[in-house]
Amino acid sequence: MRNLFTLFLASLILFSCQKTTTTPSVILINGKIWTGEGADTFVKAIAISGDTIFQIGDSELISSLAGPETEIIDLQGKLVTAGFNDAHIHFLGGSMGLTQVELSSAKTFTEMERMTMDFIQANPEKDWITGRGWQYTFFESGLPDHETMKFLNLEKPVLIKAYDGHSAYANPKALELAGITKDTEFSGFGELVKDKNGNPTGALKEDAMGLVGKLVPEASFEDKLNSLRKGLAYAASLGITSVQNASGSEEDLRLFQTLHQNGDLTLRYAAAFSVNKNSTPEQLDRFTFLKDSVGTSNPWLRADAIKFMIDGVIEGHTGAMLEPYSDIPSTDPLALGQLNYPLDRYQELVKIMDAKGFRLYTHAIGDRGVREVLNAYEKALSENQSKGKRHRVEHIETIHPDDIPRFAQLGVLPSMEPIHAEPGTTVVWSNAVGEGRLPYSFAWRSLLDQKAELVFSSDWPACISLNPIRGIHIAVNRRNPEGYPDGGWIPQEKISIFEAMKAYTYMGAYSSFEENKKGLLKPGYLADLVVFSQDIFTIDPIKIHEVEVLMTWVGGKKVFEKQ
Repeated sequence: MRNLFTLFLASLILFSCQKTTTTPSVILINGKIWTGEGADTFVKAIAISGDTIFQIGDSELISSLAGPETEIIDLQGKLVTAGFNDAHIHFLGGSMGLTQVELSSAKTFTEMERMTMDFIQANPEKDWITGRGWQYTFFESGLPDHETMKFLNLEKPVLIKAYDGHSAYANPKALELAGITKDTEFSGFGELVKDKNGNPTGALKEDAMGLVGKLVPEASFEDKLNSLRKGLAYAASLGITSVQNASGSEEDLRLFQTLHQNGDLTLRYAAAFSVNKNSTPEQLDRFTFLKDSVGTSNPWLRADAIKFMIDGVIEGHTGAMLEPYSDIPSTDPLALGQLNYPLDRYQELVKIMDAKGFRLYTHAIGDRGVREVLNAYEKALSENQSKGKRHRVEHIETIHPDDIPRFAQLGVLPSMEPIHAEPGTTVVWSNAVGEGRLPYSFAWRSLLDQKAELVFSSDWPACISLNPIRGIHIAVNRRNPEGYPDGGWIPQEKISIFEAMKAYTYMGAYSSFEENKKGLLKPGYLADLVVFSQDIFTIDPIKIHEVEVLMTWVGGKKVFEKQ
């Protein structure tokens, strides 16, 4: 009994010392603050000390902690949550795209044409016109060609990628500069698309994009830094406080280290290094050195992930499928899609990088692609006797029902982008998949029901919107912002607003082993949070897309405020 009393007294003394020696730098009161721990875990106020959450509770209690220098913000009932963690993004590419043709907001071919020509006229100094964002649904065949894109028959080379980055259109001038003619052959992952007469159409798939892309002038290190600063401001305006890159090189890491050293970094960055079938032992050792050099102690930077790509995309018939695509002949060379690796080489690399202590991401969109990744992970985990590695499968746009339970069984995380399932953009996709496989499309509900740990992201710039709120709208409604279609597209795969918010906050932190310091609003956690214009938890779900970010805080500092 005496020991209990002594412990109680010590606790009182410790609390008293904390109260008298720590003064919050910022206090937010009179709000609805979602801690993230459950579907209904809310408090009224939060106190921040430095870069960390000091205390949460009711407004009266938290207000009493204020000192003479404390900034007090009255939320007037506004909702606050942990910041969004975009767990699959290509941040440099997205940021560079902010200074190029950007078509992700175009809803029609006519709008795409106008936006492209407006950009060209506004940037006469550019030697090359580059960009991305067109949708496959703009074209009857699913792909652009010189006839549909004749407005780009210019004396200036043009290379514009699809919104997903897996296909592109090159105008006649670009093909000319690349030396691409009727006689040009391409072998490998992807396709140099030709018409029935054997003439190049201008459409390029996957690695064939490099035939033209290699000619585009490389931006300087400083140009990339300037683009990243624009990308950081854009991300902050959308409430994004952490990102996990889903591809990259040593230079990508150096760019973000430079931003951090200069005090310009306004979100937390996790690097991933791209590995392919031709990666050398020396390159793998270099990635390991970088991982160990960066470590995990700095909450702003980490470099402990590897990115593979096992297949392509549904729209280009390069996603690897268990059964033939539904919209092309079964004799077509792409009837079953393509694997980007010999399987034995992929399995070898997975085993090597698992043993080196990396978290693994693998792009897998077709149902066969998903299965082969799960098989490779299972093999590596068994042979390396690895546990709790939190490896991920990226995208999982279609999946065989037999593979859905395997995520939880193996401890592998499904990492998915709800924005890719926005109705109205999936017509070409649906035709390729066919009616029989549609029930297993973007199967968020089915995966959660089988106890999988679902992680959400955008895949920016390979998406029509970076905005997490728009992605959450799709996840909850399976309808686009205009309300199409009535009842939702494959509505049985809808998830709740709580599940969607968790997948876009806490689960991102969990996937990178940071769940004990971010992704929740609790004492001791990093003060990364967002203030919203409306209560996303109680608003009519079909109006979720209308919610806006009013303020974004990262590490206790306000990095965005809506004017």
